[in-house]
Amino acid sequence: MTKSFIYIIYVLILSIGLVAMYALLNAGSPDSLLRLIIPDPRYDVYVAAASSFSVFILGFFIFFSRDQEGFQHLLKMNSDKINEMRAQGKSDDQIADSMLSAMGSARGYRHNMTRKKLIVYLNDFK
Repeated sequence: MTKSFIYIIYVLILSIGLVAMYALLNAGSPDSLLRLIIPDPRYDVYVAAASSFSVFILGFFIFFSRDQEGFQHLLKMNSDKINEMRAQGKSDDQIADSMLSAMGSARGYRHNMTRKKLIVYLNDFK
């Protein structure tokens, strides 16, 4: 994802988050600014829930892009070593294990998840 797209998502999170906060704090109030758009106050909770859920979903995009950038940066930093190991006939599994052991990761849930992601990114790495 491009930087400008990430910034747009941040702006959306901020603006939709403000709407969610306002809707939660003023739910049911007859003097709420939401009365300009939605005359019936019983829908305030739905507006708050929908905007909160939207912020939650947009947060996943940010999380995914940061995760992706981290792995791409790791592969870029180690590109010479990766190409050298591939020239020696090592598989992506072996390269991932070597990289993880160099970082001090040996076992566990986090190690297994990182290993799987690293193998996926190694398959796409040229």
